Amino acid sequence: MDLRTFVVRTYRFLPGIVILGACVITQTWSEALCTTLLEVFSIAFLSAIFLFAWNVRTFLDTDYFLVFAMACMPMVVFEIVHLISYSWFGMIPGGPEVAGRAVLASRGIAAGVLLIAPTYFERRTRPLRTLLAFKATAAVLCIAILVVPGHIYLDRAGNLSPFSMTLYGVYACALGAALLRLNARAHMLHPDVLSIVRISILAGIAANVAFAASVFSASIAHTVGHLCVAASLYLMYKATVEIGLTKPYDLMFRNLKQAEANVRDMSIRDYLTGLHNRRGFMSLAEQLTRMSQRTGRNMLLFYCDVDSLKDINDTLGHLAGDRVLCDTAEVLRQTFRESDIIARTGGDEFLILAIESDNRSVETLRARLEGNLLAFQESAARPYMLGLSIGIATYDPLLDETLEQTLARADSLMYRNKQARKRARQLERSDLRQ
Repeated sequence: MDLRTFVVRTYRFLPGIVILGACVITQTWSEALCTTLLEVFSIAFLSAIFLFAWNVRTFLDTDYFLVFAMACMPMVVFEIVHLISYSWFGMIPGGPEVAGRAVLASRGIAAGVLLIAPTYFERRTRPLRTLLAFKATAAVLCIAILVVPGHIYLDRAGNLSPFSMTLYGVYACALGAALLRLNARAHMLHPDVLSIVRISILAGIAANVAFAASVFSASIAHTVGHLCVAASLYLMYKATVEIGLTKPYDLMFRNLKQAEANVRDMSIRDYLTGLHNRRGFMSLAEQLTRMSQRTGRNMLLFYCDVDSLKDINDTLGHLAGDRVLCDTAEVLRQTFRESDIIARTGGDEFLILAIESDNRSVETLRARLEGNLLAFQESAARPYMLGLSIGIATYDPLLDETLEQTLARADSLMYRNKQARKRARQLERSDLRQ
C-alpha cells in the first residue's frame, strides 16, 4: 500500500479518530468526564447501527449485520446502566459494583452475537422473533445483575474477582473464534467492509483484555477498555451505516456479485470473448432489475450490433471476424464498470445493462463508447473498421414495463441506427465513385 492510498483510507476514519482522541484528552482533566464521553459515543454508535440495519433489513442479502444490530439494543441498555451507576450520577444503587456487572453483560452479548453471526451469511433470521429473544436475554441479565451477590464480581478490596477475570478471558477467546469464523466466510463481504469488521473484532478483544487487566491498574485499564469498546463500535458503525449508505453494492446488494459467482460454472460465458452469454445475461439482469426496483434507480440497456461483420468474414476470413468480436468485447470492458452486465448474446450482438447515476447518463456513456471505439481503431491499426450500431433504452422501475419490453425497444432503436449507418456508408461510397 503506497502512502497516498494509506492517507485516503485513513481520512475516512478522521471523524472517529478526532472524537475518540478528544475523549482521551479529557482524561487529563477528569477520568469521570472521559469515561462518560466514551460511554455516550458508544451508545450513539450502537443506536445508529440498530436503526440503520433494522430499517433496511428487507434489502440485506445476508443477516450477519442484522443479527449484530438487533443485539445492539440490549447492549444499549447495559451501557446506559453502566453509565448511570457511577457515583457521579448515583442514579442506581450499588455504584461501581453494578457498573462492572453491566459491562460484563454488554461485553458478553457482543462476544456471543459476533460468534454466532457468521452463521447468518447462509441462513436467514426472523427479525421480530430474534429481537424479542434479545430483549428477553437483556431482561434475564438485568435480573442477574441485581440479584446475584456482588462478591462474585468484585472481591473485598473492590477489584475484579477471579470469576469476572475469567469471563473477560472467555469473551476474548469467543471474539477470537468469531474472527476465525468470519475469515472462513471472507468471500461473503466486500474486502473494504471485511477489513473494518476484522479490526472492530480485534478492538473488542483488546477491550476485554484491558478490563481483565484493571485489577493491576484500574484507572488506565478502564480508560483503555472503554476506548477500545468505543473504537470497536465506531468501526462496526462504519461498516454497516456509512459504507452501507455510500457503497450499497458492497453491503446491501451483494446478491448480484454472488449470483455471478454461483452461475459461473453453468455455461454462462461466451467461449470467444469471455463475456456473459445470453443465459448469463438474463440470470444477472434479473438480480439487477430487482435492485433497480428496490432503489428506484433507472437502468440503461445498450443493444449493440457489430457493423459489417459478414463482409469482414467474407473478405478477411473468420479469424479476423473472431478478432473483431474480441476487440469489441475489450472496448466494452473499458467503457463500462465491473458491476455492469456485459454480454455477447448472438453472433454479432452485444447487450449491456447498467445502473444509471448522475454522472452516467445516456449521452455520457454513448460518447465514452464512441470515443473508446475511435481510440482503439487508431491505436490497434486493424485492417478493418471497428464500428457498432447502438440502440439505448431506459428501464424505469416506476413504469409498468418488463425488462423484455425494454430489450425489444433497444433492439428496435439499434435496427434503426444500423439502417441509418448503412445508408450513410452507401452515400460515402457513391460520392467516392463520382
